[in-house]
Amino acid sequence: MNQEREILVYTPIDYDWRTNEYFNVMYVFDSQNRELFDYTTSIISFLTDNSNSSFIVIGVTSPYNEKLDYARNNDLLPVLSSNESKNRYGKYSGNFDYFSEFVSDEVKKYVDKNYRTLNNNIAIGHSLSASFIIRSMFSKPNLYSSYIAISPNFAYEDEMLRKEIIDFDYSKIGKSTFIYLSNANEGVDYWQEWKPAREKVYSFFRDSLKKDNLTVKIDSFPNYNHWNTFPPSLKSALKHYFNTIQKKQESELSKEKYEVTIRLKVKNKNDKVYIAGNQQNLGDWNPNKVEMKKTSDLEREIVLKIKSPAVGFPKNRTVNNSNLLTLNSNCHHEKQQI
Repeated sequence: MNQEREILVYTPIDYDWRTNEYFNVMYVFDSQNRELFDYTTSIISFLTDNSNSSFIVIGVTSPYNEKLDYARNNDLLPVLSSNESKNRYGKYSGNFDYFSEFVSDEVKKYVDKNYRTLNNNIAIGHSLSASFIIRSMFSKPNLYSSYIAISPNFAYEDEMLRKEIIDFDYSKIGKSTFIYLSNANEGVDYWQEWKPAREKVYSFFRDSLKKDNLTVKIDSFPNYNHWNTFPPSLKSALKHYFNTIQKKQESELSKEKYEVTIRLKVKNKNDKVYIAGNQQNLGDWNPNKVEMKKTSDLEREIVLKIKSPAVGFPKNRTVNNSNLLTLNSNCHHEKQQI
């Protein structure tokens, strides 16, 4: 990008002492509009009281750079060729590929390196940043597992994005994926070209595309305008995600098994520790089936081959349920210590 960019980072409550927990990540684009980022970080706790629904939230900004005369549309739009598009957007376009690489190769890698992250990432965009995240699915099909696209523009450049959506080879999406689309009153009193392009996209997802690993939810908020449709759209999208999609993603195990070493300390040398979880090698949630090995008076260890994601808990016979340590991990390597 040859620019310096600010990103915003929100960590869940008590992140610093929940040291054994890993979290999925929401990426909120257009976070130079701070309202979008703050609303996202705030609404999560109101929609669920389940600690498994805690998220790290990353705000990706596209601010106007006065010195370079560079704007958000430069980030979010591909190279445009039609006279109509050039007249509308001027020189503020064309950097989609570089911005996409910046997000995947710099922002995401920084977040994964410096925070305890899992694999089910959610991309959230509004307007042209909603168009950007949908288009990112084609260039990097498995970068995110969920796309919340609020009032995206499907009409620019002679409906370029609409055509790409219809022509894309959806077999390239290898994991369970959720797409949320919404609209406000665009195409009624303003931006007339938005409505026909949008209706073609909606029809394609509703009537033509049938993929077992792809879930699409579409909402319409005709009583809202382009800007203030963000809150009701995000609320609807996340409610559906928490109630349906998250459970589905967590229940789908990888075909591969990964060797994992789990070590922990106990308070008393006579303590016995059992581990239980969501698959056979974790005892299928039987709390008395898989015992950890005593490696010293105050240390216990177990080596397992498990699938991803592994969800479970070690149970110490001397403590009550309020002191159970939650294990929620996605395996990335053949050998991983937790």
